[in-house]
Amino acid sequence: MSERRAAGFTLIELIIAIVLAGIVLGAIYQTLQNNQRFYRSESQVLDVQQGVRAVAQLLPSELREVDAVAGDILAMGPDSITIRALRNTFFICAPPNVGAGTIITRNGQVFGYRSVDPTRDRALVFREGKTQVMNDDEWLDFAISSVTTGAACTDGTGAGTTMTLAGGPTPRLDSVTVGSPIRTYERVTYRLYVDSAGVGWLGVSDYVNGSWAAVAAVAGPLNSAGGIELSYYDSTGTVTATATSVAQIGLVVRGLSAAPIQIPGRRANLQKYQDSMTVRVALRNNS
Repeated sequence: MSERRAAGFTLIELIIAIVLAGIVLGAIYQTLQNNQRFYRSESQVLDVQQGVRAVAQLLPSELREVDAVAGDILAMGPDSITIRALRNTFFICAPPNVGAGTIITRNGQVFGYRSVDPTRDRALVFREGKTQVMNDDEWLDFAISSVTTGAACTDGTGAGTTMTLAGGPTPRLDSVTVGSPIRTYERVTYRLYVDSAGVGWLGVSDYVNGSWAAVAAVAGPLNSAGGIELSYYDSTGTVTATATSVAQIGLVVRGLSAAPIQIPGRRANLQKYQDSMTVRVALRNNS
């Protein structure tokens, strides 16, 4: 009578199965690792492209409202610029109170993207002067003490907001007429900012309560050297160092990934990804 073989695997069969499983698992792990590198690298490429385009949109949108002749450029350098940045436009709806230094603006005719902040904003009030001539028109520059709602417009346009002005020629409000525009602005510095990891960003600093706030990164990543390059031109297209003569500003933005990318087939494989954009901006009220 023959002897029946016990069910199971031999040692050799187990070793072969373990080796094959190891090969399969190793291939799967390698594929997952390659995919992870690819997606991480693609994410860095996307970050750089979006950062470059964000800077190339944000800075020109601010610079287009700058009037260099009126002194809106407070300081300028090869990778930084300090400006009076427009924040709101209002229209006066009642005769100014010269003694109190107050004006009332229409609530239904406001252009801007945020409420007035007396800790950081100032007001430019348009003074017509004599209506028969143009050479006495001017913008009066004031600090803003407070802003309160609940006022009434005397021109029949409805509710208004009272703005109390200070630190300027308030007696000259006597020549400011109903319907005159008011522009509020804040002082802002945009510059290339390099963080502790050596990554470049577009940095912004606001002038708040009489001092400059810490620089905050708003868009990037950029090249830490030359990530933002500014050039200044007068009305003839000649480079100028005089702030009041600037008619156009050239901007070059250079993005750089924080780490090398690993994407097979790319010429820059295993190198940091780079992208750039060049823009030229014509300033307001300049030929």
